[in-house]
Amino acid sequence: MSRFAKTLTALAVLGLTGMGQAQAVPAGVAQGLDADGEVLVYADGMAARDAFMALGALTVKGRLMRASELGHEGYRPELSEEPMQKVGETWLGLLDVVHGQLVEDGRMQAYVHRSAEAEPSAYADAAYMYHMHHSGGRFEHLGLYDDLTHRPTAVMAMLARHLVNERYSDGAVHAANGSDADGFAYGLDALHGPAYAWVRQDKPGGEDDMGQLDRPVLEAWLGHSREDLVEVARDLAQSADAAWDDDAGIYVFDQGTEWSLDQIGAMLRGHKALYEMLYLYGDSDDQARAETLADRAAAIAAAVVDGHGPLRDWGLPARLEFRDGQAHAAADYVDVAAQWRFVHQLTGGFSPLREREGTSRLLTERAPELEGRIGTAIDRLLQGALDYQLASGTVPARLDYADGRVSDPRVTTRAVSAFMMAVANGYRAGSAFDRPGAWEDDDDLAARSRALYDAFLDHGELLTGSLILRD
Repeated sequence: MSRFAKTLTALAVLGLTGMGQAQAVPAGVAQGLDADGEVLVYADGMAARDAFMALGALTVKGRLMRASELGHEGYRPELSEEPMQKVGETWLGLLDVVHGQLVEDGRMQAYVHRSAEAEPSAYADAAYMYHMHHSGGRFEHLGLYDDLTHRPTAVMAMLARHLVNERYSDGAVHAANGSDADGFAYGLDALHGPAYAWVRQDKPGGEDDMGQLDRPVLEAWLGHSREDLVEVARDLAQSADAAWDDDAGIYVFDQGTEWSLDQIGAMLRGHKALYEMLYLYGDSDDQARAETLADRAAAIAAAVVDGHGPLRDWGLPARLEFRDGQAHAAADYVDVAAQWRFVHQLTGGFSPLREREGTSRLLTERAPELEGRIGTAIDRLLQGALDYQLASGTVPARLDYADGRVSDPRVTTRAVSAFMMAVANGYRAGSAFDRPGAWEDDDDLAARSRALYDAFLDHGELLTGSLILRD
């Protein structure tokens, strides 16, 4: 281990031991921990993909600490006060570090000390900042409403402008690595952020936040109009039509009919950006395109989570090949971070399963059974985490797909953060887990849910105590 890594380890420990008094200021995000529990960092410094994943995990940790969930009187009521406040403050501190070190004029660097542009997946992770931006009300009793509501807006707006105005052209989002498949999957996912801004500005659920902005004001912030984004969505939908393979049941780009699970999750959440913009704000032809996109998203999701398909008790394979509308394992291992990112992409924020008043509700209308099937699959995955992934207390990097044994026990910021986001956003998608308010009359439900809450908090402590580095 480098001297720099050992120094950062010492800083992280000092930050953790000082938490009871004054909380140390975040200085960056680690890659993970080595076998001895010491901090690992990249030679080029903090990675954008780790930094924005950590911000996402802090978002869900803070949100879940409210009195109806982690802070419930039946679990740990003290969490909704000072601990929740510290999470909000850490989020704000890390946002400042990320903004200052990784983002300039809307362009995101891959690493602090490497000027190459970050991949679209990092832009997609950054887009999720809106979930904390819209959660200020949960922190109002802690005096953080204004900061959490207003301080993220500059970063979100500049990234949205860069994505739409610089990375998009001719019906495609262009990936820095030149991959058409990455540009499609992660580009669509990154677009779900600005799409949500327009949808929320217009729908009843956004009356108290985005609805306070007039359309010209939001247009100036984002650097494009609602009509501009509809046109982008229209062109992307046409590109999707050209790439769709009806026999395989998947899109075909430079990697054929084989996709990583992480790409698939991004693609599915990105589809929502397209079909919502087209259905809500386009013409009749656009609405027909939106229905087609929603049908494809439903079919892809169903193929992945099907109980007789690639899903196992311990997880999903890292890669999938599509044939005859079915998904088949194309890897011999479970990428733990990708699996939990997939759950988060289906359930977190402006995701396919969140069909609220003022949205198209296309999946509810056209695939009413899908939500239940996904909920059942997520229950199975979360129970699988308790049974297969947490023997050491922390989710590993990989499992053997054949039998669920841990094949790579490394602790990575990406897997820890993804697990936290999946639990927080997806634990109530099915029926196996619930909030403490539902525990009283069901001992089995209480035991499962309490174990999952405990695991979530353990990972949250690992994140804020070791993986987020502090001055």
